[in-house]
Amino acid sequence: MANQFTVSEEQKKQFAAAYLLKVIVNEKSIIPLYLEEKDADLEPVLEYMMMKDYLSVENKEFYAPTDKGREILGRFMPRYSEFLKIFDIYCAVDLEEGSFAFEEYFNITDAQQWNKYLNDERWEDLRVAVAIYKQLNPVEIVFMSFLQEGQFGNRGEGWQFDLLLGSIWDDILEVCNTALTASDLAYEDEDGLLVDGNMVLEDVIIQGAELNLALHKQEHKLHQKKEQKQKNNDFDENGYGVANIDTEVYEYYCQPMYISPLWALILFI
Repeated sequence: MANQFTVSEEQKKQFAAAYLLKVIVNEKSIIPLYLEEKDADLEPVLEYMMMKDYLSVENKEFYAPTDKGREILGRFMPRYSEFLKIFDIYCAVDLEEGSFAFEEYFNITDAQQWNKYLNDERWEDLRVAVAIYKQLNPVEIVFMSFLQEGQFGNRGEGWQFDLLLGSIWDDILEVCNTALTASDLAYEDEDGLLVDGNMVLEDVIIQGAELNLALHKQEHKLHQKKEQKQKNNDFDENGYGVANIDTEVYEYYCQPMYISPLWALILFI
């Protein structure tokens, strides 16, 4: 059976460009005009970004974001933030018990223990299934999950090469093409009747959204008790921890087909 999902060279460049804009603008990293050693592998992405007017050269020394580049980042980051806040809860679901790993989010405070807990074999990752159900691009969803988990980007050896040419894209596509989908969730009930997988997935989406809403309300209460609140432009990599929480957004997601208007925006122009 042919792979359902693919990624073009253009799409690779687009996602790599979004990542580099994040590195340059949000992380305040400087990429010099004259690339040395492994940074030379960034040249194809940088050339693409120059061609698309995402970058310019400042003082003949380093690359700087243009207004258009900042606009692209301004479209990508809210979407990435929403992915973390909304979709990450479906990364670990126990289908037999009907439970979510994130039910223990506030009970397991040690990061190492939390990661070990998430890696328990009983959890199924349903983020791709949810993305397909909501008619989103699974490649973008998995790219964002790799970005969050540090599998994509400048944390590892040879990250510059991986942006376009590395096997990381094969890994992303493998996740997309082997992930559970709604059809995999169908089962026979105790009366021998087939329960449609879409009905199972809808139930998972609703339960996850309701749990997510409860978690964010709890987080909001915790922040109200703190003397020092984060500013609105602070970005929490875990998807939680934002001081001002609009719970209405999370209430909308209790409707299985709901998707934020953020996902309707054309990211790359």
